[in-house]
Amino acid sequence: MIVWLNGTHGAGKTTTSALVQRLIPDSRVFDAEKVGETLMDITPGLPVTDNFQHWPPWRPLVVETARRVLDYTGGVLVMPMTVLVEEYWREISSGLARHSVPVRHFVLHADQDTLRGRIAGDT
Repeated sequence: MIVWLNGTHGAGKTTTSALVQRLIPDSRVFDAEKVGETLMDITPGLPVTDNFQHWPPWRPLVVETARRVLDYTGGVLVMPMTVLVEEYWREISSGLARHSVPVRHFVLHADQDTLRGRIAGDT
């Protein structure tokens, strides 16, 4: 199973994923941003974009990486990753469904003042 933690930057996904991981036996945190970072390291670079999620390979690579990790380890993956484009979310969730990977999707919210404070203090 995947516990997907979605929400805007500063909503607390990374912090929450660590807390959730401690509560679920046999779980691991998988940050799909690392897949994007791998794509950013390709030289020469892929077409310029302001968000690696716009690159078509990112979404199926997230699906494939998550399902293969689950096939290898079993258990639960806790995935803190913002996906705001509905089409991208459908692509990822349907890809996982094709591999019979259940997903529990949660969206984290924080008030505007909290978000601004967290973003301003983000190192």
